Amino acid sequence: MAAIEEAKGPDFSALPEGCIARVVSLTSPADACRLATLSPSFKSACNSDVVWASFLPPECPQTVSRSVSSLKELYFSLCDDPVLIGDGKMSYSLDRHSGKKCIMLSARALSITWGDTPIYWSWICLPNSRFAEVAELIDVCWLEIRGMISSGMLSPETRYAAYLVFKITPASHGFEIQPVEVEARFAGDEAGKREHSVYLSRENNTRGWQSRQRFRHVGGSLMLAPAEGKELGEFLTKEGQDGEVEMSVMETKGGNWKAGLVVEGIEIRPQDGK
Repeated sequence: MAAIEEAKGPDFSALPEGCIARVVSLTSPADACRLATLSPSFKSACNSDVVWASFLPPECPQTVSRSVSSLKELYFSLCDDPVLIGDGKMSYSLDRHSGKKCIMLSARALSITWGDTPIYWSWICLPNSRFAEVAELIDVCWLEIRGMISSGMLSPETRYAAYLVFKITPASHGFEIQPVEVEARFAGDEAGKREHSVYLSRENNTRGWQSRQRFRHVGGSLMLAPAEGKELGEFLTKEGQDGEVEMSVMETKGGNWKAGLVVEGIEIRPQDGK
């Protein structure tokens, strides 16, 4: 019996709760949730504010006003329910796996050529959108959508991907003829210039959804990704870096008229939680 007890190893549950919490705070949110199932003492330590304060961005508890009973509850509320910032033109949330920041630029925060010309674009309200308005394409032959964000708003040392969040209406046309060019990179980074061609047509949506290559389904919207299986664009943020990240969706070469695209915005989130 003694040999069996010795094989079990030390009982870490006997450690002071503060010590357990300190060690767990050096892991990840996913690890903390798993470790909480080991014992009552681990559960208490893993649920403590000491642990979850380490997973939240430093500015979070001070800048986010929510009625929560713990920092763990605040963490998961930010994962599930984004906060509107920037006069309601952007949203802020956390990646559930890593705790890294996710930012979404609304259509109003983007530069859309002829976006304020009613014969080309219309601004409408959708009940399932997190933003007050989305942009609906009426008819254009020159499609140009650009977005920009400071990398200082994102988590450092993180590989991010950008996505166009959109819907195609039943009356859409033109996108089945000509692909659009998409890109995301740091401004001025010619070495990182990587444009991809993707189709936005309903027919290509269907094929892409079945193959799980071109599009991802998120909250009733479609998130654009190129046919190769890579996202619209990827970039790496670095500690102390505060550059401008440029994102674009363009079709200016074909000259054909296009309609039936509803744009909610562009979302920037960690690539696979990394």
